[in-house]
Amino acid sequence: MEFVDFRRLQRSSKIDLIFPGWKEGESVAFLSPHDDDVLLGAGYLLLATAENKGNPLLVIFCSGDAGYSSIREKKSIAQRRKAEASQAYGILGLKKKNIFYFNISDFCLMPHITRKFSGSRGIFDEQLKLFRKEKVSRIVFSSGYFEHWDHTAVFLMGIYTSPQAGDPVLADIGAPSRVRSYYIYSVWADFEPKKSESDKIRAAKGILADEEVEERIRKAIKSFSSQRKIFKDIVAHREKRKSGNSYLELYQEAKVRAQTDFEPYFSLLKKCKKIK
Repeated sequence: MEFVDFRRLQRSSKIDLIFPGWKEGESVAFLSPHDDDVLLGAGYLLLATAENKGNPLLVIFCSGDAGYSSIREKKSIAQRRKAEASQAYGILGLKKKNIFYFNISDFCLMPHITRKFSGSRGIFDEQLKLFRKEKVSRIVFSSGYFEHWDHTAVFLMGIYTSPQAGDPVLADIGAPSRVRSYYIYSVWADFEPKKSESDKIRAAKGILADEEVEERIRKAIKSFSSQRKIFKDIVAHREKRKSGNSYLELYQEAKVRAQTDFEPYFSLLKKCKKIK
């Protein structure tokens, strides 16, 4: 696979272009609203993490209980999808011990992202405990722009919850472990524009994979036979990724807690006129 930086116009075979300062053994958490989302949106990066001697972790938040296309599947769909997920990610070489489930009902994730809600306990603490225990250094999560309510919840957790893993708070759930990189993948829609609707270049980074890698992803996707009707159009759209003999996977980079650059303001201060 080849990694691309569209802002700096650079290409490299080294994963450092995506994860600066990469070290073998790093844990990368892939946050998946539903069991199939990381496969559909971040499959190349999951494979690349393992190929570069990293430790990919898959965190699945929702149970998939709304993903039935016929009424007779309603009672069995969640258990069936769990079996399909195990098979699909097994094709990508992901170990079962590296798959974590929160089992929240579909379309219900948003209130659970807090510590407490309506007298109930949220998943904030459990998520931080996982990140700290596994010493997660990179976070990859779903886009919150025009996709799905559960995807937006995971986006908010990626932006606001995961940085807390490195803060000296909640000391009883593990020693702080700082996250160094944050990346956003898309599943159903394009990314939110940075500048305007006319800005066609919305992603900052990308991964180019050959047909063999793409075929491996598609084989894994087929494991989700229960979802075939639901993401039929998404799978068909994968052909739009193709350029020559390569397929492209895109990512936005989230600059979480980027510090303010005061220099431009100091320059403007020199031009400001005092008034009485």
